[in-house]
Amino acid sequence: MHHTAGTESDPLADTSHHTFAIVNEYHRKKFNFKSSLGTYIGYHYFIDKQGVITQGRADTDEGAHTIGKNKESLGICLAGNFDLTYPTDIQLQVLKKLLREKSAQYKIPLINIVPHRRFSEKTCYGTKLYDNFASDICRISILEQIVESLLKVVKLLKNK
Repeated sequence: MHHTAGTESDPLADTSHHTFAIVNEYHRKKFNFKSSLGTYIGYHYFIDKQGVITQGRADTDEGAHTIGKNKESLGICLAGNFDLTYPTDIQLQVLKKLLREKSAQYKIPLINIVPHRRFSEKTCYGTKLYDNFASDICRISILEQIVESLLKVVKLLKNK
């Protein structure tokens, strides 16, 4: 998990305006590592501030997001600098859905959903978010589904 963070000259810059196109162009200049989808962004998925998700690399493509882990992981990036702010509600909703889908699809244990900082000297995915933040929102989402299912069962039993 990543955030677009600040710039090298201003690590605390607000990057909420970062778009897929901006990050794709930055990665084209930095890495020039084209994906099978024809883009250069190093992340497999990018979620902008409005919750629009864009796939930058096929799940089977090697990423360009975490040195030493690019061949064995999916990179997900949220637009914003989470050293300064929090993700938007819509970003979190989209992230929860994506994490649930990919965790189920590839049988990824929630413990393996981690911030970039686990593998780098960066703050990524932001100091405002604790290490288990992404796995916890996925866990909460699963609990919400269980509660919703139980409420449906209770409603069915009441109607009998």
